[in-house]
Amino acid sequence: MDKASLIIATSLLVSRVLGVLREMLLAKIAGVNEQKNALDLAFMIPDILNHLIGTGFLSIVFISLFTTHLLKQNENEGWRSFSNIFNVLGLLFLILAVPAFIFMRELILLLTAMPPSEDILNLATHFGRIILPGQLFFFAGSFLIAAQQARKQFLIPSLTGIIYNSSIVLFGWLFKESGVSGFAWGVPIGAFIGFFVLQIIGSYRSGIKYFFTFNPKNLELIKTVKLLLPMVLGAGSMFALEFAIRSFGSMFGTHGISSLNYSYRLMYTLVAVFGFSVGAAKYPDMVRMFKENKIEQLNEKVWNDLAKIFAILVSAICALTAVSLPAVRILFERGAFTQQSSILVNELLLCYLPASIGLCAQALLARAFYSMERMWLPTIINTSTFVASLFLYSSAAKIMGIYSVPAVSFICSFVQLTLLLIFWNVKGAKSCIKDFIAGAAVLIILAPLGLCVARYAHSWLLNANLVYLMAYSAVFSALFFVFAVGLQVLLGSNSSSYILYLFKKKLTRNSVNNLKKV
Repeated sequence: MDKASLIIATSLLVSRVLGVLREMLLAKIAGVNEQKNALDLAFMIPDILNHLIGTGFLSIVFISLFTTHLLKQNENEGWRSFSNIFNVLGLLFLILAVPAFIFMRELILLLTAMPPSEDILNLATHFGRIILPGQLFFFAGSFLIAAQQARKQFLIPSLTGIIYNSSIVLFGWLFKESGVSGFAWGVPIGAFIGFFVLQIIGSYRSGIKYFFTFNPKNLELIKTVKLLLPMVLGAGSMFALEFAIRSFGSMFGTHGISSLNYSYRLMYTLVAVFGFSVGAAKYPDMVRMFKENKIEQLNEKVWNDLAKIFAILVSAICALTAVSLPAVRILFERGAFTQQSSILVNELLLCYLPASIGLCAQALLARAFYSMERMWLPTIINTSTFVASLFLYSSAAKIMGIYSVPAVSFICSFVQLTLLLIFWNVKGAKSCIKDFIAGAAVLIILAPLGLCVARYAHSWLLNANLVYLMAYSAVFSALFFVFAVGLQVLLGSNSSSYILYLFKKKLTRNSVNNLKKV
């Protein structure tokens, strides 16, 4: 990883650790009860509102537009355009937020496959109205983050998730006696500090300019809306997975949504660290390559990055298959979270793990399409797959029960990835074919072996104390990860060799630094 990728990956890892800590605290306080289900369900409408206004995509569109101004040496006009887009879309956001706040209950009922119980519905409505104002700070922050990333300033934007999750953990712990309401209040407070206040400071340090301008007919605003439109109308892969949990999880009783969410959040850690971090860091460079008409170079870069993501992700999955049950028990099994909850969440996590490969690759590949301003193709592929899956979720639920949600999500992620790869330029893949084959072979060999080890030790793992579980997890995760990297190297994977080289380089540098200190 380069410096930008390392900054983002590290911050995402810390953020996800805090996210897991948040889930650990929730598990202790609420387990998989009605309050936890209601809190998970409460995020549905705020997340949809964010999606409709394109909050998650603003950085993608703005970086492309701003890079054009930089290449024309017309930075001041870029900031004027930035200000106008912010002002106009900000007003639109407020127009949508007010009715969403008022009709929160009705919207939740409309979007769930099976109406939740009256208690869950009332709590979800209450929590949703607490959470919703935080989306305004997400919206404003996404602009400020995009502006900083356009100037290749990644440090302060990378702190958003850390501050946000820290706030939720802090308020959840402070008000733990009142159930999960503290977690809900932590959302708008964390969003205000991490996505708004901190990003204003970062924007000021980066020399970002703001103008009081409001012109709905501005050509760059119209272009921005046109670029956002396909992504807003569509359903991104992560959005679709979270929607499926909240919409279809209600079909499996009071434990459904929360059990699925615990397992999904653990899987999401892999996607955030190995997928989103690389995609976000590489995107400005991909945009510049496209603007400078270096298409072959862009294509080669995308395939090499995909190979590296796949190589390290295969090793991580192999390690997790062997230690998923002790990991779940270590993280969650205390207070209201029982051993039966651990067993269910572990089984769901194992079902979700294969989907991480498709989601990580998509995180990079979709940005490659966006860098070339090909917004509609990923949107059509992801949305059509998601819409088709809605029928599959319902029918699969009758056969597989709660396991249908991660199973269908896995199928969708690979269908989406396959279609994206078909439409991408395959010429650059030749140099990486050996890497992909080596990774797939190692996954086929070691993942089942990890499952066998976990199954053999299942009874012991259910009764072992925390110290033994931690020792087991440390030994077997390290063993499987190192063995997976080494086996890929033996099979001729250049990406794994590069990962091993970086690791050796890091060890050597640390050893030299320690000797200097002595």
